[in-house]
Amino acid sequence: MRNKVIVITGPTASGKSGIGIELAKKLNGVVISADSMQIYKKLDVGTAKVTESEADGIKHELIDIIDYDKNFSVSDYKDLCYEKLDEILEQGKTPIIVGGTGLYINAVVNNMEFNKFDEILENEVNVKLEELTNGKTSDEIYELLYSMDKEAALKIGKGNGKRLVRAIKLNLLGVEKSSIDAKNDLWHKNPSKYNFLTVFLDMPRALLYDRINKRVDIMLKEGILDEVKLLYPLKDEKLTAVQAIGYKEFFAYLDGSSSLEECTQILKQKSRNYAKRQITWFKKLDDKVIIDASKSKEKIVEEIIDKYNEESK
Repeated sequence: MRNKVIVITGPTASGKSGIGIELAKKLNGVVISADSMQIYKKLDVGTAKVTESEADGIKHELIDIIDYDKNFSVSDYKDLCYEKLDEILEQGKTPIIVGGTGLYINAVVNNMEFNKFDEILENEVNVKLEELTNGKTSDEIYELLYSMDKEAALKIGKGNGKRLVRAIKLNLLGVEKSSIDAKNDLWHKNPSKYNFLTVFLDMPRALLYDRINKRVDIMLKEGILDEVKLLYPLKDEKLTAVQAIGYKEFFAYLDGSSSLEECTQILKQKSRNYAKRQITWFKKLDDKVIIDASKSKEKIVEEIIDKYNEESK
């Protein structure tokens, strides 16, 4: 099958990176990261980037592509990912997307559409949006959207802060009201020229949580606090890197308001909660193959290759 792309996803600490590398070895592949933090330069330990030794000669794309004090959108990611997919396929190699950022995976696999607005207009709207939503609770943001677009508010519902804010922004940009909710639908699938084999690595919850806890301990030993110190001066900025799980949890340690142990336990808890959200998110993906990630790496890779070969006939 032409334009076949493998996607390996699942919760944090489920072993995605290792599986991606082994698949690339066997399928003449190139790994494309789908991690919203691994795009940032100098943030290595806290984002669990593969080391040169771990990569074992396998090329990895969309890692270390932007400075940590810059923002990067899912639309940017989709565009770059599609460019890399075309390059890899033209070389006769197998693209293997690996990562746990649900919105990145959705954007690529479901071919999400993103509006392109006049830059000056969008900047003006972003300022207005900040004025309208800053400091407001999710319920207050819901009421704001309700006053602007009752139908969109009712469809999105309370408690979905990001979609509510985006709907308000689309209203401010003058998008036709009847299409606003559709443009917020993260699960609408558009036709794509790529044929995706999407694999979700599942794992018993107790085992996953144990792996997450151990990963945090390893990150401390490998020097995550040095990376935290890079971001600490930017802690009040609205930057994606600053808000990510893995760094902001240690800011209280640097300012002396919490102990290192307290911050470490908070990070472990937040990482476990994040994993739960990832699992919930990826369960909504259509046409995925679910594989028990507690199996041996060799068995997992074998199952994926069998499925890949079957679908490529």
